[in-house]
Amino acid sequence: MREMPPRKRVLAALNLEEPDRVPWIEKYVHHQLASKLLMRPITCIAGVRTPPEVLEVLPLDNISYNFFPPTFIEEKWTIGDVSVGKGLLRTWHDLERFQEELPDPDDERFYESAKRFLKKYRKDYAAFADTAVGIGSAYVSMGMERFSLMLYDDLNFVEAVLDMFANWTAKVVKNLSEVGFDVIVISDDLAGKHGPLFSPKFVRDIILPRYRKVAANIELPWIFHSDGNILPIMDDILTLGMKGIANIEPGVMDIVHLKKNYGDRICLVGNIDLHYTLTRGTPQETEKEVKQRIQQVGPGGGYILASSNGLTAYCRPENVRAMAHALLKHGNYPIAR
Repeated sequence: MREMPPRKRVLAALNLEEPDRVPWIEKYVHHQLASKLLMRPITCIAGVRTPPEVLEVLPLDNISYNFFPPTFIEEKWTIGDVSVGKGLLRTWHDLERFQEELPDPDDERFYESAKRFLKKYRKDYAAFADTAVGIGSAYVSMGMERFSLMLYDDLNFVEAVLDMFANWTAKVVKNLSEVGFDVIVISDDLAGKHGPLFSPKFVRDIILPRYRKVAANIELPWIFHSDGNILPIMDDILTLGMKGIANIEPGVMDIVHLKKNYGDRICLVGNIDLHYTLTRGTPQETEKEVKQRIQQVGPGGGYILASSNGLTAYCRPENVRAMAHALLKHGNYPIAR
């Protein structure tokens, strides 16, 4: 098969078609890992979680830009990184104050830096816009303990917080179709290793209506991401009309089961292990796992290679290089089961 441009390769996989080879996308490549892969320091670009220089050394098929809603927290700094601290959104007064601090999603200036980024780096790559409906933003901004208690003590407040984020994202995704992106990624962690963070009833009654409001404004193909085991709410999530499910955490989600039961409905993205393979394993183990995923899930199309979240700072560079090598060695169509 003639080599396809990355953009067409990704869109073909999302349409459950066989491209020339399995595409490879990542939500992010940490700048520290990128520096190790490139063997030189890099300059971070605001809003960009994958340094574009990485495309010099990895056969990735996407670039991405971040439109996540802000979280209202006390930031904690560790070595070179910020981590989540105490949630600051606790009262109706806080909600009113923080609502005024959200960037105006209808202000053209909000998208200017993204347009400049696309103009410089897009080329033939699939351009991804990363955002969230804001379920995670809500429970992080409130603090998970307070969020959980308020579900019983003041559900109206929780719903008002969820609406603040969802209404903001609904306006953002509506405008993104005019900016020049190809795919939207909606990331909200709705599950942990043992299953959903919320009951199926809460998902159906409270979360999905906010998602539908956002999804109704999406004019581009989109991918849903969550960590953990979302299988108990999978059928509910698929009613939203996304093209792909990512990043399918190994150990808690059986991607072969998903291929068998959902592969004719949805593109599967990811499932290369971050807990061991990419972070503590060997290049040989990495190549074996990538080859296995391609042969298990790739036949017939509808699979996009990716890590189980993103390429973190603590991924071993030699394993990431092995992932690239395995893709180019084993990922060309046709793929034998």
